[in-house]
Amino acid sequence: MTFLKSLAAAGLVALASTTAVKAETVLKLATAAPEKTPWGAQVTRLAEAIATESEGRLKVEPYFNSQLGSENDTLAQLARGRIEMGLFTVSAAGQQAPEVGLMQLYGYFDDNDQRACVQDNHLTDEIRARLAPKGVYFGSWAEVGNGYLWSDREITSVEELKGLKVGISVNKINTEHWKVFGANPVPISPGEAASAASTGLIDMYPTVYSFAIPSGLSKIYPVVNEYNYANGPGMFAVSQRVMEKLSDEDQAAIKRAFANPAFSSKAIMDEIFAFEDKMRALHESQGGKIVRLSDEQVADIRGKLPPWWEAMAAEYGEDGKAIFELMENAKAACKG
Repeated sequence: MTFLKSLAAAGLVALASTTAVKAETVLKLATAAPEKTPWGAQVTRLAEAIATESEGRLKVEPYFNSQLGSENDTLAQLARGRIEMGLFTVSAAGQQAPEVGLMQLYGYFDDNDQRACVQDNHLTDEIRARLAPKGVYFGSWAEVGNGYLWSDREITSVEELKGLKVGISVNKINTEHWKVFGANPVPISPGEAASAASTGLIDMYPTVYSFAIPSGLSKIYPVVNEYNYANGPGMFAVSQRVMEKLSDEDQAAIKRAFANPAFSSKAIMDEIFAFEDKMRALHESQGGKIVRLSDEQVADIRGKLPPWWEAMAAEYGEDGKAIFELMENAKAACKG
């Protein structure tokens, strides 16, 4: 009988050991993105990479379509350690560290290849250092896409921007940017954009193809003026509090996953821009109009922006000065 008890005890120990080996730490990941999109695919790929690098100890559990709340709310929860991971825009990051918003100054980069170079080679350490004290570990860059001007008319010059009522999400950069051209910013949540356009509350809504078409805005504003007013950098982030509670081994696994070349700015951008090309073709097939501005027209509009860039940097005092200087040097290093 004693032998049987000993055998049973040994079996329980073995079972406990097996269970311990198979134990997983679940990391909830919040995102506004739908699952069946390039962003959803990137989230899934990251989850797989983290599972592989951690040898199954870490399991990323995505919550798509804003299931855990709005972007700003979920990032705030992440900073407090209540949500483990997320995919966010840099605009949301600016809610935690306002000066970080300077990293998406409108019209600042010559092209997206230059921006990818600046982000990966010059801004990553800076944004990581500024967000860490706010409870946010910056993992890697993500991408929202190219923002264009959606309206019921052609807009190809500064003169045609003057006096227009422009629907915007409220923040300092958005508001002051459109004032540079003599336009009138009108605070509108994305969910109200189509309604505001149909009632005449606004004359133009600047946004990306991946919002304009699925939301129905493109039916009300069928003219997309391809002045690339804004690039939309995003970020994959982990709660700093959660990271610090993980073992060194698991922290290293997450960092290796983020360092995978599949999560470089260029790789991520290429995927999103390929999706934009499909949306562009769809828009034309549905009778939409695409107005492609000439290099001279783009240069004329962007020529108004340098004083505004400097004014925005000055808003953040020494922090702004340091970030803008870093960006200027990085932009020069990545030129051509």
